[in-house]
Amino acid sequence: MIAAPVHHVRPPARVQVVASEFRLTLSRGAVRAGTAIVELVNMGEDTHDLKVRRAGGGPTTSWRIVRPGEHVDRRLTLRPGRYVLWCSLPGHRALGMQAVLVVRR
Repeated sequence: MIAAPVHHVRPPARVQVVASEFRLTLSRGAVRAGTAIVELVNMGEDTHDLKVRRAGGGPTTSWRIVRPGEHVDRRLTLRPGRYVLWCSLPGHRALGMQAVLVVRR
């Protein structure tokens, strides 16, 4: 009997983004390139959303508005680089609701 080659599939990286008034806190500051699950958790008293865009340009990925206590996740494919995350509700970003995620090779 000949054994078939084993291909190890790397699980997706995970990042939790906690939104509260008025900041975003990441569970980690860096992940490896490839598939990632980014979870937005609203631990604040106001509604919040999330936008993510690779620094230097590219498409913006959006999460819906979440109410206090809610969470929602998205599966993304991330290329190496720096990604800017922010809440796009009026005035929230200016009050400090932004963060940076580094994606390594």
